[in-house]
Amino acid sequence: MRHSNLTDESLVLLMKDSETKAFEVIYKRYWRQLYGFANQHLGVREDAEEVVHDVMTSLWQNRAHSNIQNLRVYLFIAARNLVNKTIKVQINLRKYLDFQLLQEISENSNVNEILTNEELAKAVERAMQQMPEKTAIVFRMSKLNELPVKKIAIELGITDKAVEYHITKSIKMLRQHLSDFHHDN
Repeated sequence: MRHSNLTDESLVLLMKDSETKAFEVIYKRYWRQLYGFANQHLGVREDAEEVVHDVMTSLWQNRAHSNIQNLRVYLFIAARNLVNKTIKVQINLRKYLDFQLLQEISENSNVNEILTNEELAKAVERAMQQMPEKTAIVFRMSKLNELPVKKIAIELGITDKAVEYHITKSIKMLRQHLSDFHHDN
């Protein structure tokens, strides 16, 4: 029997009976589409590959008790859910790193050195003036206006990865500038 000629419904039934050839056909049939979908949303090859791997692993591990009506829809919903979970983890990591930066600044700054929020705001402004223009714009949009990466990328006509690069660069520059904060006064 040639599995590659079978419908998705037939492949799902065979896979439920632990037919590995049926699973291989499903994998080959949908891998590229799922990868394209995940990569479009995540922008990182490794993350997209991990999403596809996790979707396919889950499909195989849960084959016996799954009730899949439409394989294509099932796979793309699973991929979408994992993409959303990955993005949420990345957002939380970025928020944590931002929090860490603020903690580091407050721990390394003597209370007498930073007298007011206004002085700190001026120091941040001076740091932003030393940043490349696009980096400063991205920093302002991300940290001061609290816009999400996707929205910044769309507004500036750049990729999500480029936005993340500029955010990372701006935070490094800000950290450097504010570590010297007491020397500026």
